[in-house]
Amino acid sequence: MVETKFTAEGKSKASTWQEALDLLVKGNNDFATGSTTHPERGHETLFAQYLKQYPFAGILGCADSRVVPELVFDVGIGDLFTCRIAGTVLSDAVIGSLEFAVEVLGVPLIVVMGHENCGAFRACMNPEHHPNVKGISWQIMPIIEECRSLPGDLLYNSILANARKVSQQLRTVGPILSQKVRSGEIKIIPAYHSLSTGLVTFFDVEL
Repeated sequence: MVETKFTAEGKSKASTWQEALDLLVKGNNDFATGSTTHPERGHETLFAQYLKQYPFAGILGCADSRVVPELVFDVGIGDLFTCRIAGTVLSDAVIGSLEFAVEVLGVPLIVVMGHENCGAFRACMNPEHHPNVKGISWQIMPIIEECRSLPGDLLYNSILANARKVSQQLRTVGPILSQKVRSGEIKIIPAYHSLSTGLVTFFDVEL
């Protein structure tokens, strides 16, 4: 079992992407089963890290109010470097933030997490009723159209396809992320969070 206790001398809880993934899986299972421990969220933890942070994973997720990575994975202050944007889409700011997490903070794992019943995707399926989604719809609507011919639920297929596409884009964008992916220093994987069960499913882990 991976050690999960914060070390005040300054140390990440995971030195490899597999260790980081194990921590996320365990924390999410605790969340989904109602066995959360709410670790290290007090003032002492915050004070111990005020000079430097040691997150063990980066999460690119939706800005949806129901999807809070620190709760979903039952982790504490300083554990996750999170970027949240409606629809879990990319921007230069998001890419730069994740590059910072990897290059400066040494994060070995980035998870691109879509979620069940995503409001951004629902809005993009009916753009005539939601004209204010233009800032993200240009990235989401082509994915929805690509998924229309697939069997199964269009909303689920589109959300997962987006998480996979964004993960692939991050693996190849710029020199920082692409080089570290090729060297095996980091892993970037897509995931899907079920709001109805609380469980997060990770995909393409073998990549």
